[in-house]
Parts: sequence; C-alpha cells; structure tokens
Amino acid sequence: MRRPILVLICAARVLAQSGQTPAFEAVSVKPFVEGTPIQYSGCDGGPGSDNPGQIHCQYVTLRMLLMRAYQVKNQEIFGPGWLDTAHFEILAKLPAGAIKEQVGGMFRGLLAERFHVEVHREARPLSVYSLTVAKSGLKLKESSPRPAVDEPGTPGPPSVGKDGFPVLRPSILAAGPIVLYRGGRARLLGNKVKLARLAETLTSQLDHIVIDETGLDRPYDITLTWTPDSTEPGGHSRPALAEAGSDPGDVTLFQAMEQQLGLRLASAKAQRDVIVVDRAERVPVEN
Repeated sequence: MRRPILVLICAARVLAQSGQTPAFEAVSVKPFVEGTPIQYSGCDGGPGSDNPGQIHCQYVTLRMLLMRAYQVKNQEIFGPGWLDTAHFEILAKLPAGAIKEQVGGMFRGLLAERFHVEVHREARPLSVYSLTVAKSGLKLKESSPRPAVDEPGTPGPPSVGKDGFPVLRPSILAAGPIVLYRGGRARLLGNKVKLARLAETLTSQLDHIVIDETGLDRPYDITLTWTPDSTEPGGHSRPALAEAGSDPGDVTLFQAMEQQLGLRLASAKAQRDVIVVDRAERVPVEN
C-alpha cells in the first residue's frame, strides 16, 4: 500500500537532483482586501505539515515571499518600499510527492511568473548584533538529556502563572524558542535551545541580524523576560527606564540578555550575501 507514495517521493527527489525545479500545479494570487479579518500573517501547509499538498499564504508581503523563496532574512533583501506595504493572499497546490527542499524553487517560479520578479545577489556590509558571553559569565541552565515528557492528564490549554504568562508544557517548550506577550511585557521560553537557534529568534525580534559568536553548541533551557520598546514586535512607547518604576522586569531586551542569561548583544559589521530586487510588479498577473 505504501509503494506508490514511496515512488512519488523518490521521483520528486530525482527531479530535484537533476536540476529541474518543479512548479506549483495551480496557484491563486490575489491582492489582500484591506479591512478583511486577518487570522494570521504568513504561510502554512506544505511538505511536513498536516496539509502537505497545499500552501496557504495570508496577508503576506512580497518581502515575506522573497524570504521564503530565497531562504534569506528580512534584513538581507533590498528593493522598493512597497515590498513591505502591499499584501497578498496565495493558495498553491503542490505536485504529488513534493519535498521541502523544492518549495523554495516553486516560490521563485511563482514570483517570476506572477510578479515578474528579477533579482541579483551581491555582498554588502550590514549592521548586525554579535552574540557573545558577557563578562559576568554565562547564567544559562544546560538542558537535561532526557526527552521532554508532559505530566499525565495535562492536555488542553496551559494554566496561567501569577505574572499573567501561560505555564507551557515541556513538549511545547522543547519546540521553542517561543515568544509570548502579556500586558506590555515579553517572555522568551524554550528548552533544549542551542544559541545559534536563539540568535535566529532574536533576529526576528530586532531590526538587525544576530550572529552567534559564543562558540557554544550545547542545548540550554531559557527563560527571558523584558519590556519591548516601540521598535520590537509587541512593543510600545514607554518612558526611559530610569522613569519606568522599580519593577525589576522592566528592562530592555539587551539588559535582560546580560542580567538573566549572561549573554551580550553588541553592534558590529558583517559582510553578508543579500538579494537585490531589480524588478517587481506590484499588481500580480491575474489568475
């Protein structure tokens, strides 16, 4: 019974290795109607998900699609300002047996065909943050080698702690890092997190790429609490820390990293390969 599926998967791998990039079988691309209720912003489905034959992208920008197509970070894309302001909804059907490694190529084909996207790569010096161990020393707890196991009878929504943040189960923490927001505060949680993965999560929080330069490759259990400012997701305008009160948790992400984890974020310069958009149409080709 499993042989046809295996054959399809093997055929997809052969196609990928041959240099031929498969395309989506069918694609619907529509400008997102502003004012329409937004369930989420991003893409779900595809190989490895519960819906492997279809990808649905809602309220996505062309920058978000370029990130997925070329496997680059937000800060590594340069192009017109509308890359961040025009939003789209995409429904794409994948060919049978498609694998994760082929999805980027499918998105590149979609961008070329429907948005007439043309890009080139070049190296540019970018402002980044270097992640190192602080002078005060590392304060992280190394993870237990035992697998994460939930206590019996713990299905359903998590409980809420005294500080308003949910108490997440070990199986959820093991899939982290996860960033939560409550009452103007942010908390990053995760078990068995390597610092290279933490740097990726911090990159999504900040306006700079974070590069792990700690030289540490062990997994750690991480809890980090801070007050995001207006430049961060979940942030807001707030007074200077000196006027913000005596709450010990009212610290910036940079201060929290050093005080709670023994890690330091410092400004630096790094040469990075970037994507430069030479051409892109704001209005996609009709379905």
